[in-house]
Amino acid sequence: MDFRQLKYFVATAEAGTVSRAAGRCGITQPSLSQQLAKLEASLGLTLFQREGRGMILTDAGRALLPRARRILAEVEDAQANLLHDVETGYGRLAVGAIPTIAPYVLPQAVQDVIKARPTCEVLLREDLTENLVEALLDHQIDVALIASDPGHDLLEVQTVATEQMLVVVPDTWDIDPRGVLLEQLRNQPTIALSDMHCLGKQVDLYCQLKRLNPRIVCRTTQLATVLELVSCQIGLAIVPEMVAGSDRGSGRRFVPIQEHQPTRPICVAWRKSLQRPRAALLFVESVKKRLQNPSQD
Repeated sequence: MDFRQLKYFVATAEAGTVSRAAGRCGITQPSLSQQLAKLEASLGLTLFQREGRGMILTDAGRALLPRARRILAEVEDAQANLLHDVETGYGRLAVGAIPTIAPYVLPQAVQDVIKARPTCEVLLREDLTENLVEALLDHQIDVALIASDPGHDLLEVQTVATEQMLVVVPDTWDIDPRGVLLEQLRNQPTIALSDMHCLGKQVDLYCQLKRLNPRIVCRTTQLATVLELVSCQIGLAIVPEMVAGSDRGSGRRFVPIQEHQPTRPICVAWRKSLQRPRAALLFVESVKKRLQNPSQD
């Protein structure tokens, strides 16, 4: 049973004869009769009783008719409205982001997507880079925000911004608000993010290259916990600039490093050779604009 056979079946039921149905459908009578025979064979039921030149529905034909009309109507609706749904963003967008980016970037970008495409459902996944890579490869998410290039052959990675890192210190510390020197950071009690995060690895590498030799007094897995530990005067920390922009806590302040400032890339990752959903493109554009022009918020 296929769409064409159902169309011929309904036309015949409504026209009452094969000749009128064939004329309505723009095909020859033998072709229409052949398709009706195939439909009956696939169902294993007789749909019409032939009386002279007329076609009378059997019980099976009467049962099929409303169903066939619904199917044809659904197909016609899909043909008529599919392009409109694509243009207006109907459907679902799945976005992934690492935890050290997600809370600072996703809410505003999702707001932009939903404002432009109110019917789009956005699914968010906050996870580590390696898990987001697997999700992209398995088609579980459409796009991912990460802070390093995983170097996978099936992924395309684009750097959309470069973010400065800042030092966050207890507000009781005597630190020049214009910035600190590397020498002032050496051998200081430090709170570090776990190296399960790429940010933790990036900060560790920076400290190693600059020979800061920090005294790690605590490691944790959450940036919010890092900030609270700083407020408790346990030590300092190096964190992304976007953290400072959204911080509403007390007992701490953020200052830049005056020399050899650490940075991290903000990257968008896609699966290669796949068409990118329009909602995903809109999402990425929003991320770019907000990262490159943070004052707009």
